[in-house]
Amino acid sequence: MRTLPLVSLVIVLANPVIAHADTAFVDSLAVPGRLGIPRDRARALESELGQLFIVNVDGFGYAGTPLALEPEFVPMVKELQVGGVIPHYGTTDYQRIRRTNRALSEFTHLPLLICCDIVRLTARTGKSTVGAAFGDGYVGGFIGKYGELPDSQFQTLAELNAFVLAALGLNVALGPTVDDSTQQSSTETRARVVVQELRKFGILSVLKHFPFLPTGANLHRSSPDTRVPRETAEKRFSIFRDLASLSPIVMTTHLNDSLVDNSIVTFSSAWLGILRLDTGYSGLLMSDGLLMLRNYADKRVLGGVPAKTPEAAELAALEPTAVWAIRAILAGHDFLIVEGSAVQTKKAFDGVLGEACSGTPTGNTLARRIEESFRRIKQFKADNEVLLSRRIDVPPSAIGGVISLVPGDTAHLGSFRFDADTMEAVAPELARAAGEAGEPVP
Repeated sequence: MRTLPLVSLVIVLANPVIAHADTAFVDSLAVPGRLGIPRDRARALESELGQLFIVNVDGFGYAGTPLALEPEFVPMVKELQVGGVIPHYGTTDYQRIRRTNRALSEFTHLPLLICCDIVRLTARTGKSTVGAAFGDGYVGGFIGKYGELPDSQFQTLAELNAFVLAALGLNVALGPTVDDSTQQSSTETRARVVVQELRKFGILSVLKHFPFLPTGANLHRSSPDTRVPRETAEKRFSIFRDLASLSPIVMTTHLNDSLVDNSIVTFSSAWLGILRLDTGYSGLLMSDGLLMLRNYADKRVLGGVPAKTPEAAELAALEPTAVWAIRAILAGHDFLIVEGSAVQTKKAFDGVLGEACSGTPTGNTLARRIEESFRRIKQFKADNEVLLSRRIDVPPSAIGGVISLVPGDTAHLGSFRFDADTMEAVAPELARAAGEAGEPVP
C-alpha cells in the first residue's frame, strides 16, 4: 500500500476498521489544548470528513505534465481523501482527459466520485476541427437545451452524451436538471430517459436543483427572497416527488424563501425536512457550490446563527467557506461542493474539522453529523463499487464521430437530423460500451 501525506489515513472499503496515523492537524489542536474530544475520535473524524467534500479540481494543460490538472490539486486530493471531484480540465483532448480521470481514480482508497457538470471536446474531421459539449451544465440543463428535439432524437442524444461521459472515465453526472427552470412540460418523461441512458453506460445521476430556481435570478450572484406561498412551492418542486426513486443523490440550491426559513435552503434543516417528508426521498443530499456565496453583495440573505450566542462566537473566527460548510452539514447535507484553489479547500476542511473536534455543543453536533454522513456515503460507495470503479476503452475515432454528430450551439433543433452514416459507424462502439460499462445484471 502506498504511503500518503500525513493528514490522510488508510481507509479500506471492505474492512470497517479504520487505521489511524498521527496527524499534524489533530496534534496541532491538542498541543494548545483546543482538542475537546478524545484524540482517537478526532483522528477518525479527520479520516472521514474528506468523504463529504466534492471539490473542484482545475487544470490548464500544463506543459510537460501528463495530467490536465494544476499540480497542487493532486496532493490535496490524496491528503484529504475527498469523496469526489468536479474536474475542469483546461483541455479539450479526449485522451488527456481520460488519462487524467484514470489517475484521479487512483488517489483515494474509497471509490472516487468523478463528477461531470460539463466537458468540452474537440476532434479533427478531415481538414477541420469540430467541437461539442457534454454533460448537464447548460441553462435549464440537458433537458432544457435540447427541448425542441423530438423524442427519438432526444433519446439518441442522451445516449451519445452518456457514452462519452463513460468513455472519459466519469462516473457521476451532475444532472439531469429537473427543477422548473427547464420550462419543459416533458421534463419528467425526459428525465427518466436521461437517467436510463446514464445507467446503461454505468453513470450515476444527480437530480437538481431542489426545490426550484427563482424566476429571473442568478443564484451565482444573489438570492432574492422569493416568498412563494407553500402551495405554489409544493407544485414547483413536485417533480422531485415524482422522480425521487431515480437517483441516489439530489442537489439542493441556494434558494432564499423567508416564508419557509430565514436561511437559504443550503443551510435550512426546515427545507431539507420538507424534501424528505414531502417527496419521500431517502438518498444522499449534495449542496450546490458553496463558493457561489462569496459573490453575494448582501450576505444577509444567507441567514445566520443568531448573534450573541455561543455558536455565533465559535463560528465568527472561522474562514467563511468553513462556516458555510459547517452550516450545510448541520442542515443535513451529506456532500458539499467546495470550489476554489487547493489552499482554499484545505482551509475549509481544517475549519470544519477544528469545530468538530472542539468539544462544544455545536462541535459535538457537527461531529455526529459528519459520522452519520460518512456512514451513508461509505455504504453508498460499497453498494455501487462496481459502477464507480469500472473502466471502458473507446478509441478516439469513435469519440470524434460522436462529437461530429452533436448539434452545435447555433443548430436549429427543430430541423436537426443526425447524420445516418456516422451514426451507423459509431453504433457498434455504443453497443460494446453499454455491455462493458452498464449496470451488472443480478
